[in-house]
Amino acid sequence: MAFGQLFDALFYGNAQHNRLIKLGTPLGDDWLVPLQAKGKSRLGRDYEFVVDVASSQGDRIDLKALIGQPVTLWLQQSDASYLPHHGYVKTFSRLGSDGYLTFYQLRFSSWMCFLPLRRDMRDWQEQTGEQIVADVVDEHPQAQGAYRFDLRQAMPQYSNRVQWEDDWNFVHRSLEEAGVFGRFEQAKDGKSHMLVLMGDLYFAPQLEQKTVRFIRTGLREEVDGFTQWKEQQQIQSARLTTRTFDYKRPDLPKQVDSAISARDDVPAQGEVYDYTGAYSWGVRDRGEHRNAMRVEAWESQMKRFHAIGSLRSAMPGYWFTLQGHPIHDKEPEQDREFAILETTWTIRNNLPGMDEVADFAESLQPDVLAAARANAGGVKVRHPDGSEGYFQVEIEAQRRRAPFRSPFEHRKPVLALQTAIVAGPDSEEIYTDSLNRVKVWFPWNRRNEGDEKASVWVRSAFPDAGSKRGGHFPLRKGDEVVVGFMGGDCDRPVILGRMHGGPTPPVWHTNGLLSGYRSKEYGGSGFNQLVMDDATGQNRIHLYSTSADSHLHLGYLVDHTGNTRGDYLGSGFDLKSNAYGAIRAEQGLVLSSHPASTKQPLDVRQASSQLVNAESVIDALSNAGAAHRAESLKDGYDALKAFTDATQKSVAGSAADGGRTAGGGTGNANGFAEPIMLMTSPSGIALSTQQSTHVSAEKHVNVVSGASTHIASGKSLIASVGEKLSLFVQNAGMKLFAAKGKIQVQAQSDAIELTAHQGVKVVSATQAVEVAGKSEILLTSGGAYIRIKDGNIEIHAPGRVDVKGAQRAFAGPVSQDYPLPQLPTGDLVGKYSARFAAIGSDALLADSRWLGQAFKITDDEHNVLAQGTIGEDGRLPRVTTDEPRPLRLEIGADDWKVQEVPRAAALPDTEDGQALLDEEQSLGDYAEVLDQEGGAFFHPEDVRALLSDAVLGQIASLEE
Repeated sequence: MAFGQLFDALFYGNAQHNRLIKLGTPLGDDWLVPLQAKGKSRLGRDYEFVVDVASSQGDRIDLKALIGQPVTLWLQQSDASYLPHHGYVKTFSRLGSDGYLTFYQLRFSSWMCFLPLRRDMRDWQEQTGEQIVADVVDEHPQAQGAYRFDLRQAMPQYSNRVQWEDDWNFVHRSLEEAGVFGRFEQAKDGKSHMLVLMGDLYFAPQLEQKTVRFIRTGLREEVDGFTQWKEQQQIQSARLTTRTFDYKRPDLPKQVDSAISARDDVPAQGEVYDYTGAYSWGVRDRGEHRNAMRVEAWESQMKRFHAIGSLRSAMPGYWFTLQGHPIHDKEPEQDREFAILETTWTIRNNLPGMDEVADFAESLQPDVLAAARANAGGVKVRHPDGSEGYFQVEIEAQRRRAPFRSPFEHRKPVLALQTAIVAGPDSEEIYTDSLNRVKVWFPWNRRNEGDEKASVWVRSAFPDAGSKRGGHFPLRKGDEVVVGFMGGDCDRPVILGRMHGGPTPPVWHTNGLLSGYRSKEYGGSGFNQLVMDDATGQNRIHLYSTSADSHLHLGYLVDHTGNTRGDYLGSGFDLKSNAYGAIRAEQGLVLSSHPASTKQPLDVRQASSQLVNAESVIDALSNAGAAHRAESLKDGYDALKAFTDATQKSVAGSAADGGRTAGGGTGNANGFAEPIMLMTSPSGIALSTQQSTHVSAEKHVNVVSGASTHIASGKSLIASVGEKLSLFVQNAGMKLFAAKGKIQVQAQSDAIELTAHQGVKVVSATQAVEVAGKSEILLTSGGAYIRIKDGNIEIHAPGRVDVKGAQRAFAGPVSQDYPLPQLPTGDLVGKYSARFAAIGSDALLADSRWLGQAFKITDDEHNVLAQGTIGEDGRLPRVTTDEPRPLRLEIGADDWKVQEVPRAAALPDTEDGQALLDEEQSLGDYAEVLDQEGGAFFHPEDVRALLSDAVLGQIASLEE
């Protein structure tokens, strides 16, 4: 035991007075006296000091008492003042004991030493880099208020930023990407320190000792300067080219080229080409800034300076002016300004008895003594009591004017696949944007419970996606999805797929026979689905919507509900809806139950052949009827033949010029020449309804049967014919029976002829037979006749007249009138009529200037149907046409003029106005048609809409 001097110094106090280094701890003054220390600090990184200490209070010191506690190592300056280095103890270990002294080693750093102790998984959306860093750093109590931003250019704003690592790596990579680095400021009272985050080394502060001397080797005087100075250069890449991809504008190339611009002509060679990942930057300025950070880091590393000496105030992030160097003194002043990047301290305290301290395992003593004996640039520091210590500092520096960036040493974590839940507002079931992106909630997100702020908009992979095409299946809140990350980048999530889970079970499962798609009604329980059933021998497809219970069922039809395959329903297809239905084909439509003879859908040769047979039937009966003076069926035959011909048309396949068909789609197929509709069946067609059946044709209706045509009516058979009725029977005669009621046959405007090749029998089985004629009745046979005319009866015969009777009476004249029926005149039978009310009402016309004006009504062929002068009542005549025709009313002569006429809606809101409105209420019906915009007047444009193009061409001007 040879620690008498050291023990005395520690035990009797004042051990740290005026020493090279001294240590302040929460244990108390002189409880721990520093023996030797080594430290290292680097710009943009943390600093750390390792200190060997001795104590005479070993039995009273608990190791855990200092863990995480603040301590201050004071370094004596050349003017006897002290520069503090404050920090927090990371490790505190007992090296051993010797006599009454116990030896310890403690390791302390800035508050950044706490950053590796915390790991988090979180994200930020639309936040600036400063705010994100502050959010992480402020999670540590020691860091709160112990940092500040001193930036000339703000950190970028991030649309999405994810932390998936410890705070140390996240903070450092965030700073490196933004080109931001930190230096430390020590409080003069030694009770705190401040991390200053900066982005431009040129604006770093200057050392208090602004000029630092270079001292030639061999001069061992104790001054603040350097005894060794080394300049180092290294080659770097000459160019950086980066590229990214913007899915919103994939047509725009996003590439940035940056070249080295080193001022010291250091050689550079080669290009670094790097794809930085999808959407790594948006605007070009951001890409150029990212490139600049990396290139400036290269430039900084191309030329560095290393020095060893005794500059006790050396601190990274400060600059000085070098003086006394034989080479640099010849350079301009700005080239003699150097910024310190890294500082390494090696210190042996000038305490008494230091040479007698034992060498414990892991003690700093061997390294410190070796540095002192090597005489590598440090200096001995003597205490007034004769004790001798040692101080050496090594620095790495660069010229102040050169840019500095921390090397990119901290990488983003590479993430594997994760699961997430689609999120959104509570009030929304579907929450997407124009790209069908969604918000997702990750199970690790403890700061959000799954609302619209759970994440940024995340893209989703779809079965097919392209310009104006794709398979669109928008995700819904609550869906479980598989999330990958573009290039493994934790800031670039993308949904790769979706999965079923407990809350989202599959609709079809267990038997594995059913596959397809099912959607869900927004805010309801309805759905749409396409089911493909692959049951053995029972394949089917079911397209279904709960709306109106509408479906198309194809194949082997079964009753399908949920996951259950039910009873057999039939085979083929079933198309139904509880609402409406429509089938439209612009170029023609066929409905057929004929077996398909070819693959061509419009191969209707069976139906065409049947129609040709129908043509033969019509033609034969038409000829027969014409031969017997019945009406010909030629019009019907022509219409049927035209229809039959339209069912056969060869249509050639086609392809767009320059397209690709792989050799298919050529040849010819049958089509329709006209947009006809054909219904055909080899076994029968039935139309059945509990209400009415309607058949309408603007031209002809042909009903042709090879055998018999049967018409049965449960009540009446009523036919109205616009022109003529012709019935012809070729072989078996004609029967017209009325079981009840009478039979009436009238020719209301012409004669009736009854002609038979053989006899004509008129019999009344129980009543009389009456024959009456207004002008004459003539009965004749064989040249004899009886004529009843003008009250006279003529009985003439070329032969014998035989009159027999039990009695004969020839009295005086007697007459008896017979009432003849009044028949319709037929003037309006089959006619179409219209009457103009020129401005909506005859009475209103009487109030206008049109009374007494000439009028003319013509049809579309300019035929005059009526003309004259408008009378005082304003009433125009009714006109008739044989067919529906557009009519035109012309009022006046010479030049055309247009007059605004008030509508009923413009009448004053008074009793008189209301009375007039009630009187002319019919105006509203016309006004709704003529003035559909509901205006108060019929303006010229209203009248124009009523005039034909021919009339408009005659109008020279319009007066309003």
